[in-house]
Amino acid sequence: MKTDLRGRDFISVLDFNREELETILDVAKWLKMRNAVGEPQAEILKGKVLGLLFASPSTRTRLSFQTGIVQLGGSAQVYNPEELQLSHKESWKDTAEMISRFLDGFAIRLYDLKTQMGAETYEYGDARNVVRGIAEYANIPVINMLDDKEHPCQIMGDILTMMEKFGGLEHARNKKIVMSWAYDERAKSAGVPQTMIAAGSTLGLNITLAYPDEPGLYDLDSEYVDFARKAATESGGSLSIEHDIWKASKDADVIYAKSWARNPDKHAEVGKKYKDDWCISHEHFKVASKNAVYMHCLPARRNFEVTDLLIDDPKISIVNDEAENRLHVQKAIMSLIMR
Repeated sequence: MKTDLRGRDFISVLDFNREELETILDVAKWLKMRNAVGEPQAEILKGKVLGLLFASPSTRTRLSFQTGIVQLGGSAQVYNPEELQLSHKESWKDTAEMISRFLDGFAIRLYDLKTQMGAETYEYGDARNVVRGIAEYANIPVINMLDDKEHPCQIMGDILTMMEKFGGLEHARNKKIVMSWAYDERAKSAGVPQTMIAAGSTLGLNITLAYPDEPGLYDLDSEYVDFARKAATESGGSLSIEHDIWKASKDADVIYAKSWARNPDKHAEVGKKYKDDWCISHEHFKVASKNAVYMHCLPARRNFEVTDLLIDDPKISIVNDEAENRLHVQKAIMSLIMR
């Protein structure tokens, strides 16, 4: 197990190999067990200061990071761009150099520069370029809390949840995990499915990616698909693509639903016709495995992405377990890279 990740940025799961991702998950499990018995953890990052920049709304990410750094003995400073000189067009380079003088770690949530940062134009990948740019000029670890390509902390928490439900990573590797598109009126980022197929394939999971057959609309970034296929070959996992949600749901052990689309205008035109079939319900679980579970990164658009009855069903839905595990995974990441 590779345990020395000090000083590393946590921006993309593509930057980490199987052993390193397993280390994060092992440490998260250990920290969660210490929490369970009330064992103090405040010595781990005692006196460390984490800066948290939220350029987009957040509930679970914000609460879990603020709670996590405090439990580890550190403290958090929370900002939005309007509170910093970024609002007066100070460069990201100058901002990065300054945060390095005052902080021990910096986390950023940013995925739409035009809406969130007042940029004149926005192209897919611009937010990732900003996060990479900050990391280039900062000499402290930078953590990606969400950008336009990935949601890495979310997916690591999701995989920790699967480990718990299936009795460890080795057992999770024997399960069929369906990462499914679901309908919402908004055209959201594909960061969650892209991170899932990349991290899951690296760790040897068997993933079925399911979405409607609308070329160029719901397809994922080829960088992530190509990476996942190669990683699955090396790890013993698999990645398959299915355009029929009912076929994808057959014998599934996990149905993880999330909306995404690449083109807002085209999505507004054609997305509605898939709403009924792709709104995950108990009907999908009738063809799934006996003890299958439902997952979602939250917030879920009820009765669009998932029915009320399913997401509130305690025998199937494990969405709140996922949310809690964000805390433990992020504590592991901070403990490993900020110590």
